[in-house]
This record gives sequence, C-alpha cells and structure tokens, in this order.
Amino acid sequence: MKTILKSVLTAFFALGGIYSLQAQDCQCIEAFDKATDAYEKNYSLFIYKVTDDNRALYNAHKEIIRDKAIQTTDLTACQTLLEQYLEFFRDGHTYIIASDSPTRETSIEQLEINENQFKEDYKKNAYDLNPLLGIWKRGSYTVAITPDLNTGETERDFVGVVLESSNPNWKKGQVKFELYSNFGTSYEINHMMGDHSAQKTSGDQISIGVLNIQEIGEWEKLWPEVENKKHPSEIERKYDEFHLSYIDEIPYLRLPDFYSVEPNHVDSIMKANHDKILESDFMVVDIRGNTGGSDATYFPVLPYLLDGPITLPSNGFWLSEDNTEYLINAFAASNDLTVEEYAKQEKEEYEMFIKNKGTAYFKGAETGNTSWTFATDTIYPGPKKVIVLTDEEVYSSGETFVYRVNQSDKVVVYGENTAGVVDGFNGFPLDLGCFTAFFPTSYRAPDIKENPIDPYGIAPDVYVNEKEDVLAYAIKHMTQLLKKDSRK
Repeated sequence: MKTILKSVLTAFFALGGIYSLQAQDCQCIEAFDKATDAYEKNYSLFIYKVTDDNRALYNAHKEIIRDKAIQTTDLTACQTLLEQYLEFFRDGHTYIIASDSPTRETSIEQLEINENQFKEDYKKNAYDLNPLLGIWKRGSYTVAITPDLNTGETERDFVGVVLESSNPNWKKGQVKFELYSNFGTSYEINHMMGDHSAQKTSGDQISIGVLNIQEIGEWEKLWPEVENKKHPSEIERKYDEFHLSYIDEIPYLRLPDFYSVEPNHVDSIMKANHDKILESDFMVVDIRGNTGGSDATYFPVLPYLLDGPITLPSNGFWLSEDNTEYLINAFAASNDLTVEEYAKQEKEEYEMFIKNKGTAYFKGAETGNTSWTFATDTIYPGPKKVIVLTDEEVYSSGETFVYRVNQSDKVVVYGENTAGVVDGFNGFPLDLGCFTAFFPTSYRAPDIKENPIDPYGIAPDVYVNEKEDVLAYAIKHMTQLLKKDSRK
C-alpha cells in the first residue's frame, strides 16, 4: 500500500481520457447529459457537495442549465454552460475543456512609425495631456502608445506599436496591442501574444509610469521619463521566479508554483543560502498565488520549517466503476506495467481496488488508523521562526504545503484564507466527445464532512487584508513577536 499516493500523483494526468467516445458531431445537450452523469457518479466530493439538504437546489440548477443546453449549438457557448453547471460545486479541481481547442486567430498589422517622428508628434499634438501616451517597455518589447494611427474601419482609441523587440517574430511598426477606453484609466484590450495570436483582456493605468494588462503583466513607461519613479526591488522584479533574496539580512524565499521546476532546483536554492538561513532569527516563505503542482517540489524546504514529525490524515479514493478502472490503469502506467502485470506484481494494491469497488476507501480503514506520521530526514535548528505568506490564490499543493508546515511551532502564517481546492484531488480526465471533463477521484482526509477545507480555505494565523502590504506587516509583526519572546 505504500506506493498508492506516489503512483497516483505521478500518473493522474498521464492518461488522457480512459473512456474514448466515438467521434461525433458536438451536440450540447448530449455533452451536458454525459457531463452531469460523469460528475454525479464519479466526482469524489459529490456526496458532500450534494446532500439531502440541498439536493432540490442542485436539481433545479441542473435543469436550468440543461434547458439552455437544448437550445445551444455553439461550442464555446456550450462550454460556458457546462462551466456554469460546475459552479454549484465551488471546486477548482472540477473543470471542462474543449477536446479540440480552436486555434486562436493571429493578427499582424503594420503601421508606419519611428521613434523620432513619434517624439515630434508628441510635442506638436500635446500628447502630454494624456499620461497614457508615450514610450513603454515590457520584457523584450518597446512600444509607442499613440492615438489610433489607422484610418481604416477599426474603432480603437489607442494603439501600442512596436519600436523595438528582441523577439524575431516581431518587427518595428507592428501593432502589439489595441486599447478601447472604458472609463477613466480603464481599458478593454486586444493584446497580440508572441506568436501574434490575439488575446482579449483588460487593463488599467495604475500610475503615471505603470500600465497593468490583466493576464499579461505590467508595462513601464520609459519616455517621457517619470519623475520620482519608484524602481522595483529585486523581490518585485523576480516575483514570478523561484529565488531567495534578502530584506535587511532576512531571507525571503519565493515559491510561485509547485509544477514548473524540479525539487532539485528548490534544493539548490536552499543549499546556496543554507548557512545564512540557519543564522537568521526568521525567514519569509512567500507562496502567494501558488496554484499547486507536485508536493515533492517543496520537500527541500521542509527541514528548515518543521520542528519535528507531523500528523497527516489518511488519503482515500472514491471507487466508482469508472474511477476504479481509471486508477488501476494509472497505477499500472506509472510503473510502466500492463494492467495484467500490475495485478500480479502489486497484488495487494490491485485487490484493494477490486475488493472496495463502489465505496469510499481510506488507507488504514481496516485497522481504524485514519492518520499517519510524516517526518523529514533532517530538522535544522534555524531559523528560529518562519513567516509564510498566503492569499486566496493558493491552491491544491500550495494548500497541502500550508497544511503541513502550520503544524510546526516555528511557522506563523500571514495573509488571507487559501483558495479551498484540496479536499478532493487526483484529476480524472474523462472524454465526453466534444469536451473533456476533469474531476477528483480522491479524498484528502476521512473527516471531510465534519472538517472541510474546500471551499473555505485554510485560515492564516494572522489575517492581513489584501489591500495592506502583507510582507511589510508580517516582518514588523514577527520582529515585535521575537522581541517579546527575548524578554521572557
């Protein structure tokens, strides 16, 4: 039984839809009925999300969406309906994607512009009256934002035109984005990605020198130069990167996700800063916005945060007919075995699945043992304390990280509740023909009904409103906390 969790965590997305349906025309009502049937039978948390107390509410919600599905023929509109159906569960581990995602349209528009002419027009046409107009930079792109230069039918208010780019796919004069005024400094935006595909989004000019485009990031104004412009710190510049910096000798570790790097990358960061970390009164571990991935990614950090063994609940499986077949295939694939080979070599696991089909099975249930002890090989004495920063965008494995380290007396969690996407895990991709449905097959703990985390999240030890600078506050708070401890 020891290989259960490891096997599934490494294989749960390796199998792209065990149940392949025959190719067919996309009928929204058929896709809807298949989706609801799949979630009602196989979604591990369905029995907790839909109970006798709210079943009538669920059925009414389902029928409303189903009536719309009967009338829907457009694929995108159908996906929107399916997503509306899933909103009832409030679970980020349930989602629907189109099986054949349409290729995004590309747009290459060339305008005549050069930097010298733009600067002359800026002075001549009093562009300085609008702080949006000027020369801006983000990453490999430098653009001039100007009133619309196109005399054609496009009814846009402003346009960002490339002056310089290190991306070989982009040339001077090509339109990088179009802006349509909403109100004040808010805009609807058509943003051209690196491959010239168009992405509809929105944005705001949040200061004279910063234009923030949702899902893209911030552009910095280069010209005219902004007076008293605050230059971003190393922590701000590297916020989306794995790194360890220092704030007045306080180690600051940024872990933006748990999927894009291997554990050895995190381990190398910790080893490079090992001595300074051990000597520190406290360090900061920032996982804000961490949407999860693999638990193994954060294991190299645990010896610095934990102060001893911790207790974790036994994981479980919802062994519906479909889930059982999926999990057996997943275990076999994760060990490079056929199902027949797996049944012979891992007989105990295989028989567990078959024997408990149709039930919610938890490891150790036979003996009444509903938890197990986790311990790292090493526990380091330093730092004395650890700040962990969280927010409502911390999902899945980001939450299991908080769940583990919060059992340590060294750790104090600051910020907001996590997202609450952790009670069910191990996603099953079920092919519905037009769409692929994803849902958890497994359980975080046996006591989910009495002590759910989903969808409420894990509460911090010290709540800090999102409008406050949580990093600055946490450092001040911890400094004060340690001062009081030293007086005892």
